[in-house]
Amino acid sequence: MFRFSASFPRQALGAAAALAAISLSPGSAQAFVVTVGGVQYDVTTFTGSYNANTSKFALPPAPGVMPWWGSQSLAQQFAGAVAGNLGFPNGTVGPLFGYALFDFGFAASVASCARFQGGSSTCSNISGSSSQTWAQATAYTPPAASVPGPLPALGAGAAFGFSRKVRKRIKLAAGSLGSALPRA
Repeated sequence: MFRFSASFPRQALGAAAALAAISLSPGSAQAFVVTVGGVQYDVTTFTGSYNANTSKFALPPAPGVMPWWGSQSLAQQFAGAVAGNLGFPNGTVGPLFGYALFDFGFAASVASCARFQGGSSTCSNISGSSSQTWAQATAYTPPAASVPGPLPALGAGAAFGFSRKVRKRIKLAAGSLGSALPRA
């Protein structure tokens, strides 16, 4: 049988504070940061076809998200820098780094480079209507200095409550001692 003890409210408060700390902590980043040409980039992926995402297949700034667009050598450098760090979402091939469009009027294909699971690289043409996992990148922005969350406020509140209890005990103790001392 469960019995409440005098420490139960403190234990409950401690458990609530621990849960708050866990749920309010920042999650891990999903991007992979690479340095190419002395510039750092956050590289992520998206899945879809060229035909459904034409605005992404261009140089930044927005809407383009492929700084390697127009350069096969840059696409190869990015594919090499990312290597297998974003997995191999296209079977045994990593994300595709599209760098050029060949439009034949009736169909389009995208020239792209990627890394195989074994570590070798490849460049080939992919149909514009084929759904694949593509790489995209934005300039890396280092995280801002961390701002304290609500946990310090909870700690300050607990300290304030504890200090009030201590003051009350001192006041009561001083009153009992004060009555034992002779008055002047």
